[in-house]
Amino acid sequence: MNHLFSPRLPDPTLAAFDSPIGHLTLAARSGALVGVWARGQRFFGCPVSIDEAVAASLEILPSRAGSGGEPRGVTGEDAAALTAAASWLEQYFAGENPSPARLHITPEGTHFQKRVWEAMARIPYGHTRTYSQIAAQLREAGVAASPRAVGGAVGRNPLLIVRPCHRVVAAGGLGGYAAGAEAKAWLFEHEAATASSIG
Repeated sequence: MNHLFSPRLPDPTLAAFDSPIGHLTLAARSGALVGVWARGQRFFGCPVSIDEAVAASLEILPSRAGSGGEPRGVTGEDAAALTAAASWLEQYFAGENPSPARLHITPEGTHFQKRVWEAMARIPYGHTRTYSQIAAQLREAGVAASPRAVGGAVGRNPLLIVRPCHRVVAAGGLGGYAAGAEAKAWLFEHEAATASSIG
């Protein structure tokens, strides 16, 4: 009997980022950003197996306004990916609309999840789409999708904020959010307040 296996990927390099919605954990592997999670988030660290207790003890990345530089003890391409992600997040929380295309990202997920995450990435800053709208969009592209399946993929988005799952809402309200309703409401208000100033 033949057994298929893939070589074990290296553990991701981690860093912490202090944000208005709480402590964020950033993960990079092979020079690409693979995760951004909020403390206490549902599916924290999935699918790259990050332990939330370990993440809670990480040193906060220095801000651009502070000393700058890379995370202490981390060098090379992962450090560059983490520093770029921190810079991107700083711009986002400052009310700018930085392009995710600036970041090298390689989120791990199923083919269907990746299609949903790509659809989320196309939702403009300050706008929303419903689970049903994304499901319809995927069906038009030949991908079998239901609002419930879309909701499951949105909840497992490993790149919080970078892939804007907070912009996906229920038909009758905000809907769920893996990082919590309070964080989703904050992000909505933040984008509503700053969208008109972004040209």
